[in-house]
Amino acid sequence: MPIAINPEHQDLADSVRSLVARVAPSEVLHAAMETPLENPPPYWQSAAEQGLQGVHLSESVGGQGFGILELAIVLAEFGYGAVPGPFVPSAIASALVSAHDRDAKVLAELASGSTIATYALDSGLTATRHGDELVIRGEARAVPAAAQASILVLPVAIDSGEEWVVLRSEQLEIEPVQSLDPLRPIAHVRANAVEVGDDVVLDNLSMVTAHALMTTLLSAEAVGVARWATDTASGYAKIREQFGRPIGQFQAIKHKCAEMVADTERATAAVWDAARALDEAGEHIEFAAAVAATLAPAAAQRCTQDCIQVHGGIGFTWEHDTNVYYRRALMLAASFGRSSDYPQRVVDTATTTGMRAVNIDLDPETEELRAAIRGEVDALKKMDRPARAVAIAEAGWVLPYLPKPWGRASDPVEQIIIAQEFASGRVKRPQVGIAAWIIPSIVAFGTEEQKQRFLPPTFRGEMIWCQLFSEPGAGSDLAGLSTKATRV
Repeated sequence: MPIAINPEHQDLADSVRSLVARVAPSEVLHAAMETPLENPPPYWQSAAEQGLQGVHLSESVGGQGFGILELAIVLAEFGYGAVPGPFVPSAIASALVSAHDRDAKVLAELASGSTIATYALDSGLTATRHGDELVIRGEARAVPAAAQASILVLPVAIDSGEEWVVLRSEQLEIEPVQSLDPLRPIAHVRANAVEVGDDVVLDNLSMVTAHALMTTLLSAEAVGVARWATDTASGYAKIREQFGRPIGQFQAIKHKCAEMVADTERATAAVWDAARALDEAGEHIEFAAAVAATLAPAAAQRCTQDCIQVHGGIGFTWEHDTNVYYRRALMLAASFGRSSDYPQRVVDTATTTGMRAVNIDLDPETEELRAAIRGEVDALKKMDRPARAVAIAEAGWVLPYLPKPWGRASDPVEQIIIAQEFASGRVKRPQVGIAAWIIPSIVAFGTEEQKQRFLPPTFRGEMIWCQLFSEPGAGSDLAGLSTKATRV
């Protein structure tokens, strides 16, 4: 699942995906691994014409007027294409400046694509005050795209705190260094007594917001990388044959691909929520961003590693795309700093300021359905327990997705509303447990006698099911399980 989930966002993702496929095909990536791209890269103007550099910036500075969620969608697609060059660092830097002042003059340069920017997550820069000026000294190491950028947004220790400062490249000493990912060059940045005024300090940008922006947007790129690895591995597993059948039919490969999907989906949902939290400017920004930073870079790294494993020997070759994405995943993981910080931040914020509430937004047209379901739940609350169990079973509330009369033939939206209303009404439905595996088969293929024998007591919570395995000669491979029935 991509970050884009509504039609407008899907259109945006499709548009960016089309651009990326056109300007950064595999051969371009491999050429850039050998020879550095020109600056700005060839796709830069095409991206600017599509408004991508300013998708999240205010219309007053020439941007598209959207938010961080839309930018996250763009960056995820750039991650899916492992697009080389400074686009992602520049987008993150502009988001930091915009969070300070949506009408800052420098944003017009960034929105148009005429200027490239970058940022650093942390640095060793310090500043001392001399009258009305700040004198900055120190070094920021391994800054992404520093040698390609004209504007650098860097954290500087000022007085007793830390502020973000906008500096021009000509004020700094920039030393390019070898990058693990040649498509994402880095450089050390040094400030040797650089004198600046207070007007370059982003004093409206808090450290919490700044770190949430950086980690959320890096996470968006990471889920794009993870999704590419997942799609590529599962696609290869369908066509690569060994021992007379596609390798995707073997349990080891099947489970690995399934785990990749789970990692990617979980991380994608977390990034979507963090981006939305930033747009809402709510009180749980730090929690949502920490969850995304816990899941996304780890998903990118695990999925790219597993993608190489699924591909076998060819996955280890320089010519294959897997090494491009693995390098990007490792680079992204390093960009977050210490990975252990983020799970700890999740725990700390959850136990102090609380967790971010997560709800599903439904169309206003569903309120009539909700009112009807709420009325039925209220009626169930007034019954004694035995009568309530029978009423819940007979009305199809236990597994509402089943066809009537066993369920309610509910679509996904109605199922969500049912779950919400039973939870808010504090009415418990019987848990069928592992019977959920067999009930659909009984409904679809059972005889009428079997349905009447098994389904009503299961729905009332009177019949409890278990599952037994018997696999003689089949090992743990259920696909190879054979059974025999003897009529007695």
